[in-house]
Amino acid sequence: MINVSGHLRDKRNVKGFCDESVALIVNCCGKQVFLEQDYFLNREQGRCDYQIIYVHKGAGHFYLDNQWTALPAGHVVLYRPLQQQRYSYFAKEKPEIYWIHFTGSQCEDVLNRYGIENCYIGESLSVKLLFQYIITELQLKKLHYKNIVLANFSILLSTIHRSFEQTLRPCENDFTIDRLICELNAKYMENWSVSSMADFCKLSNSYFSHTFKQRIGIAPMQYLNNLRIEKAKDFLMTDSMSVATAAQLAGYDDPLYFSRVFKKSTGIAPNAFYHSVVDGNTPEWFQEKKKTEP
Repeated sequence: MINVSGHLRDKRNVKGFCDESVALIVNCCGKQVFLEQDYFLNREQGRCDYQIIYVHKGAGHFYLDNQWTALPAGHVVLYRPLQQQRYSYFAKEKPEIYWIHFTGSQCEDVLNRYGIENCYIGESLSVKLLFQYIITELQLKKLHYKNIVLANFSILLSTIHRSFEQTLRPCENDFTIDRLICELNAKYMENWSVSSMADFCKLSNSYFSHTFKQRIGIAPMQYLNNLRIEKAKDFLMTDSMSVATAAQLAGYDDPLYFSRVFKKSTGIAPNAFYHSVVDGNTPEWFQEKKKTEP
């Protein structure tokens, strides 16, 4: 058995630690890998803190709702304070388990905020790495480690919630669309079309368009145009850049077409946008001075 853990306190307590004087704090975090020996735990009275268990590989067997249930890799189990804990791991199933204990006056609020309950999230490398980051911080206890642990714990809960939501909405789990979004944000100035986007995702045009809109909420070309207009706004706020140059850098070869698209999107022409931003950010005394200059 491999047992790696990090702890907030030097001393250990099998019943855990309860601290209502703080909003939220992580008591300990660990990883267990069972290679040769089976494991069984029975805490009839539970612990006085909260616990989240994540089955990353293999399986775990948990006594839930008055019956034993086998939970394969990808499952999350939540135990609240004083809740009976009975679970076992069998070496033949090669389980890799991550766990974390936490306490504080706002634990229930935090769990409700992130919708954390017993659920299936799949085998997530991100979740595994977050557990490992927290373990390391609790072991090394370097400067600001408590803040870093809490920050990573918040990200961990957010990632669990996101992963759970993605299992309910398969289209959001389409990594080809995620890759395209990153590609468009990096290469928005290139000559994209629905067909070239679909080819990038290795999908048919119709299926790609449907999946993209379901995943993002708007059509692919509308997303690209919105992205280009936002980039153009940044360029236009540069004193030395003309509308034609801003249009070209944003991915529009025709400045007149760019101006029409820009005005339709923002309600104002590119030149007028530039002056509205400059005048809005320029001190009044400077504006008056410019007006009186020959």
